[in-house]
Amino acid sequence: MDRPGVDSGAWPGKTFISASDLAEYSYCSTQWYMDKMGYQRDERANTRMVTGRQMHQELGTRTRNSRSILRIGSLLLLVSIVLLVIMLLA
Repeated sequence: MDRPGVDSGAWPGKTFISASDLAEYSYCSTQWYMDKMGYQRDERANTRMVTGRQMHQELGTRTRNSRSILRIGSLLLLVSIVLLVIMLLA
């Protein structure tokens, strides 16, 4: 089996990794490795990948929503504290 990466004609024997390889690797290192090694996915694996992507998208949406709710809660707490201080000083 060949090593992962791109064999450069400019430097024989040297293997380079492209920017797109880095992006693919950061997304899923196992998938990147298996693609580079020439493994073929069967239909079951493809179905699982689609399901996994959908689950990751849902998790990302929930995470963004949670952060938004946390920011709103923090802002409301800050406003409440400011109003309480104003009332106590008045």
